[in-house]
Amino acid sequence: MNIVYSSSDSYAPIAGVSIMSLLHNNTDSESINIYMIDNSISAENKHRFEEMVGKYGRTIHFIPQPDLNKKAGVEIEVGRWNISTFFRLFLCTILPDDIDRCIYLDCDTVIRHSLKEFWETDLGDKVVAAVDDCRSDRYKTELNLDSNSTYTNNGVLLIDLKSWREMNVEKEFLDFIIAHNGDITYVDQGVLNGVLAKKGLVKVVHTKYDAMTVFFDFNFKDLMKVRKPEHHLSEQEYSETVTDPYIIHYTSCFLSGTRPWNENNNHPFVGDYLKYKAMSPWKDFPQYPDDRKKSKKLMTSVCNAMPKGMMIAVISLVHSKLYPMARALKQKGRAE
Repeated sequence: MNIVYSSSDSYAPIAGVSIMSLLHNNTDSESINIYMIDNSISAENKHRFEEMVGKYGRTIHFIPQPDLNKKAGVEIEVGRWNISTFFRLFLCTILPDDIDRCIYLDCDTVIRHSLKEFWETDLGDKVVAAVDDCRSDRYKTELNLDSNSTYTNNGVLLIDLKSWREMNVEKEFLDFIIAHNGDITYVDQGVLNGVLAKKGLVKVVHTKYDAMTVFFDFNFKDLMKVRKPEHHLSEQEYSETVTDPYIIHYTSCFLSGTRPWNENNNHPFVGDYLKYKAMSPWKDFPQYPDDRKKSKKLMTSVCNAMPKGMMIAVISLVHSKLYPMARALKQKGRAE
């Protein structure tokens, strides 16, 4: 298996926990080659990675980060994200040419089971596999996607690099970024969906491979009310995902607020994160304090204090209507 991560030095301990869980739960894999896109990782943390991976008889390669703003010719707006989030779109250039398939994993993940079945997924005529992001169709509208198009999350991707090279998708990604002046909703996720989903080239896989925090913060019925997805997973798939996720994606969510590397986090699977942290070279690193902005903390407090029905109605309005509407108006203003 070829596994790709991208990390800065500050995120290295979190990436280390993810890699520890990957190594521990994939001893059935004949080979695991890890490629780390290096966003100024310190020599000390690189040594920790190499030592940990070496104990399992696996390999890790550190690859310099590309200059995407120079490559695109425009300043890419990343908002609360880091520019490194776009690197997964340019793996054809970043990775060695002899790699035909890879799994891209966000650093804020924990792998609980073997990825053998996911790795061997038959993509058919598709060129990437991912999990549905459970969003309103309004997010597709901004990307000029048909309502029946897929709209997936970019946190876990199974990529057919051979096909990406043959199709020269990097040029299409760049053209899309330039056409939107580097300002795309959910950054790289918008780009991948705007280009590949538009062509019907994305295979949607079981949500257990990218179990995001929102699935744990809301039960199935409330999730449907909050996100209002016109096309969505079944209640059975939801139940399978939250009961026994294969890959936990510790995304931020307004309701729970913090994440497992923060003090006093209450994610249902925080124990998994702490378990693999304790097995890693970063075991003695203290948990991070809750350093969110005051506005974010206030939002979490208010949402938890509000009557549940009222909170769901308000958040639903924001997520499914107001935010997509604001983004559409912004894009219209740019065009004019």
